[in-house]
Amino acid sequence: MGISVTKARILTLFFTNIFLGIHLVTFGVSLYTQLWKNPANGRPIKRLLVAVTLAMGIIGMLDAGLDVALNIKVWTSGNVSLFSDVAYWINVVKDSDKAIQPLIGDGILTYRCWVVWERRWQAIVVSTILWFAGLAVSIAVIAKSAMLKGFTGINAPSLTPFLGAAYTLTVALNILTTSLIVYRIWIVSRDVRRYIAGQDKLTYIIRIIIESGALYSITALVTLLTAVSKSNADYIMGNALVQMTGICFNLIIIRFDQNLADRNQVISVHTTSRSPPVTTVTSGGRRKTGQVHAVPMIHIVHSQSQDKQTDVTDKETLTTQDQEISLPPTTKPDVSWST
Repeated sequence: MGISVTKARILTLFFTNIFLGIHLVTFGVSLYTQLWKNPANGRPIKRLLVAVTLAMGIIGMLDAGLDVALNIKVWTSGNVSLFSDVAYWINVVKDSDKAIQPLIGDGILTYRCWVVWERRWQAIVVSTILWFAGLAVSIAVIAKSAMLKGFTGINAPSLTPFLGAAYTLTVALNILTTSLIVYRIWIVSRDVRRYIAGQDKLTYIIRIIIESGALYSITALVTLLTAVSKSNADYIMGNALVQMTGICFNLIIIRFDQNLADRNQVISVHTTSRSPPVTTVTSGGRRKTGQVHAVPMIHIVHSQSQDKQTDVTDKETLTTQDQEISLPPTTKPDVSWST
């Protein structure tokens, strides 16, 4: 026997508050990174990403607040049927939140794919079609739920096909678009590997995208299964998806920024630790000890056709340097959307 609507609504309130707490923490850290930390480090503020962060945070807080308001209304009035009255204004607004939040997340994911593919529209044709299809289905769900009569709940027979279609489209779009982003970064990484000494940054970006995409896709897939099976657990998963969309978006920004901070710290420590003390003799015969500023080592990739005979003096000079020379044959993907 499935869970009742009343129990599902109470559990929804509980789990929504847990996910909202996680969302608010990532929301605050993401805004701090974009509005204060990035400008301090010389990186520009991405207004689009700030706007998306704010929109997702507001929708997440609104959805959780409406859950509290609905429970107060039900338990103070004793009208439990409001839980399953999809035409009640609170339920209509909550259904709108469940539709708008994934659309924002899917839209920004498609934008990231477009940027990584060097703004080639051909790369996002299918993703764009899926997004507009999801928009049309979401509008249909909101319109039909507002006009629905009776206390049938979100699993009404007339709504189930549209809900299933909406969740299917968002899962398909996320899997496709995430795969395109990862494939593009992997291709460029493979092409420049023989020219660049380290590939840590691109590899880490791939891992961030895969993990965030998998987290969202799994949540959306479970929500799809609960909707198709007409389980009242759909209330729980639908609200969780609203918060999870914002969490995944914020985590990409936070983790990418943390990776940049770690790399800068390692470079700073490496540079300062390679400064040995040097003793010199002045014209008056006095000894003076000082520090020699270290210069990073140059890593040069030689092809097999290069001349093997190199002047000894040139070799000794090269080994005292501390800098990488990058000679990529192709343009690296633009990943500035992460910060």
